[in-house]
Amino acid sequence: MPLYEPAHVPLRAHVPGGAMRRACARPLLVESGAKWILPLLVPALLLAACARPTTTSIAEEHAPSALRAFDQEFLGWTDRFHVSSASLAVMRDDRLVLARGYGWRRAGERVDIWSLSKAITGVCIATLIRERKITLEDPIGPLLSPLYARYGTPADARFARITIADLLTHRGGWPRQPGGNGFAPGLPQLLQQRSVRSVSADALMTEILRFPLSRDPGVEYEYSNVGYLLLGQIIEVRTGQKYADACGGRVLARAGIRNAALDSTWGGVLHSAGGWSLSGPEYLAFLRLLRQRQPDVLPSEVRAWLTDPQGKWIDASGGRAYTLGVMLRMPARNLFHGGSWTWRQSGTRDGTIATKEGTWAVLASDGTAWFASFDTVNADENSDAIRALDATLWRAREAVSSWPERDLFAEFGVGPVTIND
Repeated sequence: MPLYEPAHVPLRAHVPGGAMRRACARPLLVESGAKWILPLLVPALLLAACARPTTTSIAEEHAPSALRAFDQEFLGWTDRFHVSSASLAVMRDDRLVLARGYGWRRAGERVDIWSLSKAITGVCIATLIRERKITLEDPIGPLLSPLYARYGTPADARFARITIADLLTHRGGWPRQPGGNGFAPGLPQLLQQRSVRSVSADALMTEILRFPLSRDPGVEYEYSNVGYLLLGQIIEVRTGQKYADACGGRVLARAGIRNAALDSTWGGVLHSAGGWSLSGPEYLAFLRLLRQRQPDVLPSEVRAWLTDPQGKWIDASGGRAYTLGVMLRMPARNLFHGGSWTWRQSGTRDGTIATKEGTWAVLASDGTAWFASFDTVNADENSDAIRALDATLWRAREAVSSWPERDLFAEFGVGPVTIND
């Protein structure tokens, strides 16, 4: 169970105040031990403060009349599911047309984007394919062999046969809950020994390489954070750079995003599977790279692969496939993904950890895209809420008959896409 439940604040206006906003919007890492009163006192004080917001309207709080449906539909969804802090951004034909903050969250505030990071990793891999450093069909055994002296050789002989494409499409052969948790084997034990801020993805590699596959590679879809952690390691081996530096330069800087960084708390360990911290406008700026353009950050073979569902189906229905760090919804070929992080653990180096947050993003084939971040609900535990959110934002999209011509990206510090051949 969570350490505490944030007070529900009506989401009619952004509330300024950085420290209090962050405290109210995010569950706590509460130190335990001799100061036994803190786990009781701190949440109580915060709840009292969060229950009395100052509703100061600022410019970002005014939605253009043409886009009022997005604002009204999203507010209705937050009320229905008791969300206390959220953000929403909307893009049309590479123009940022709406950015809103709700409750304690600013429209341009960077938040953990969780598994939406996978698309950034996927595009980063595509840049290596463009430079002929790797291919989609390369087996990962030889690519990761430089790491074996440090972390040990893989215990499962099938590991060497896994391909880059298998990792990208969640067909590496790992179970969804490796080591009894939804991220990676060994993480709960590491958090008992070290603060979450000091744990890196590297510290998980020994246990990952020891962990047996649950099926042959390339056969069946099963969502796996482990596969995307290994893609991060491949990026580091093939570029000679840290993952954040390599993908920050190859991907996010080209998308006009300045000084992109992994999250200061969870980013080091979630890394290439879920570690980036971006604002809604910044994530939509990144999604511009997934739209076809000239010059293109994606090589032609990856561009075609991105929207080809064959060999990438998630289930037998033939409605959804998993491709370059994003899901593909057929037949319209709309791209989408959700981000979730739910971690509850007592007895860690930081005391009791209770985190539950979510994100959602869609890039429709007609050039419309949206990003939402929110607390208290996510796909891990509230699939009904996420299905409702998806329907809500599509309904808002259908209600828009004309789109603003103004582009707000520059107002949120985002530059143009810059890609050199």
